[in-house]
Amino acid sequence: MIFKGDRERLHKLKCTILAAAFLIASLSLAGCFETRSPRTARSQANAEVKPGTPTEASPTPTLTPTPDPKDDAVKLASEVGLTEEDLRGKYDLFIRYAEVVGSNPEFKGRREFIYHLFPVIAEHLKSENEEFFFGKVKELKITQKHTDGIDGQYIQTENKIELDPDLETRMGKEAYSSVFYHELMHFIDLNIAGSGLEGYACLMDDGSIRKHGDLDYGEMRHMKDYLYSYFIEGGAEMYTSEYFTYAPNSYLPRVRFLVGMKYIFGVEKIDNMFFDVDTDYQFAQLLMANGFTTEETVKVFMAMRNTPDALSEPKTLIDPREVLIRLYINNVGPDYEKDKTFCLILGSMNESDLNKIPSDYSKFYTKLSGVSQEDVLQVWGYLTNIVGDYDVQWGFIGLPAPLYLNGELKLAVTAGPTEGNKLDYKAVVVDYDFEKNEIKDITIHEKWSPEPLPDL
Repeated sequence: MIFKGDRERLHKLKCTILAAAFLIASLSLAGCFETRSPRTARSQANAEVKPGTPTEASPTPTLTPTPDPKDDAVKLASEVGLTEEDLRGKYDLFIRYAEVVGSNPEFKGRREFIYHLFPVIAEHLKSENEEFFFGKVKELKITQKHTDGIDGQYIQTENKIELDPDLETRMGKEAYSSVFYHELMHFIDLNIAGSGLEGYACLMDDGSIRKHGDLDYGEMRHMKDYLYSYFIEGGAEMYTSEYFTYAPNSYLPRVRFLVGMKYIFGVEKIDNMFFDVDTDYQFAQLLMANGFTTEETVKVFMAMRNTPDALSEPKTLIDPREVLIRLYINNVGPDYEKDKTFCLILGSMNESDLNKIPSDYSKFYTKLSGVSQEDVLQVWGYLTNIVGDYDVQWGFIGLPAPLYLNGELKLAVTAGPTEGNKLDYKAVVVDYDFEKNEIKDITIHEKWSPEPLPDL
C-alpha cells in the first residue's frame, strides 16, 4: 500500500499596505513511505615462599591502553563534511557508522546525505539496536523511478528509497534535498529502534487496538486494519526541518499538530515517541490515558489517514485540533483560550477540510488565526530585501508558523520564487515573542544540501 503525499498549497496574500501585491504561489513536494561477557585480568601470587628466601612481587601485567577514537573520528568527520559537534561525542559509533556507509555501493553519488544523518542517529540510536540498524543501513537501496504524484517514497518491506529521476532538474537542488532527507527520515524512524513492523497499531475486529508484535497467528486473522497517525508523514517532515531544512514544505497541518504535542508534553517526550518502534501504538495509549475512549481514538486515527478520502465522511471523525485542546486541558489546564502560543499553533492548522468535521469547539476555531498579516508582510519584505532581486516574486509555502528548532519555539516558513522552472528554496526563521506578538529577529537559510563527496 502506497501513501501518497498530499500537496500543500501556497495561499494568495494581497497587501494594501505595500505598493504592489505579492503572490504566494503553489509550491510543494510530496514524500511518502510504503508498508514499518567481559574479560578479567588476574595476577598470581608466588605458589610457595620458603623461610629466609627473598620474595619478589609478581610483575603487574601492563595493560595496553585503549586508543582514544576521538582524533580519528573528528578527522574522518571533517573529510565528509561534518563537524565535531555533529558527532555528539559518539566517536566510536561514528567510526563504525562510516565503515557501514562505505560498504554500501547504493550510496554512490549520495554518500554525503547518508553521513549527514549521523546527528540524528547519535541522539536516538540505542546500543541494543545498533546491530539491527546498521544492518539496515548496509542493505538500504536507493533507486530512481517515476511515480505519478510522488517525488519520493520509502518502501519499508523492501528497505528501498525511490526518487523521481527528474526531481533535481525539475525543482532545484534544495527541493531535491528536502525530498531525499524526508525519505531518509522515514528510513530512520522505521528502523532505528528495531523492526517497525512489530510496533504497528492494529485495529481488531472487536474494535480494540493492539500492537502488531503482540498478536499471535490466530489473532492476526482478526486484525481489521493498521492505524496511522500524523506522526508518520508529519513527523518525517518536522524532523527533516529540525535537523536539515529549517522549515517544512509539505504536510503542514500534520507538522503543526506535532508542534502542538511538543508544546503540551515537552520536546523530549514527543522526540522519544517518534523515534521509538511503536509510535502510533504509544499515541493510541496516550489518547486513552487522557480520557479518549477506544472508539474516539479510532476516530482520531481515521481523521489522520494519509489518503485522498480521509475526510470524506467528516461526521465519523474527530478534529485533530480538538485532540490538542482536550490534551491541553487534561495536562496543562482549562485556560487554553488564554494561551496565545497554543492558540497560534491551533490557528496555523486552520484549513477548510478540517472545518468540515463537527466539534464542540467549532465556534472557537472561528476566532483563531495564524500570524498576523502585518507580521507576514514584514517577513516577506525582509526576504525580498535580502535576496535583492526585485524582478523575482517570492512566495511562501503556507504561512510562517511555530516550529521547534534546537529546542526553542520559532516561526518558520519555506519560501520560493513564484515564477520559473525551479524552486530555489530558502527557509525563513523568525525569532518571535509569542506573548507580545512581536518579531525580534529574522534569519534566512539558503543552502542545506551537503557538498558532494568524491566516489570511493
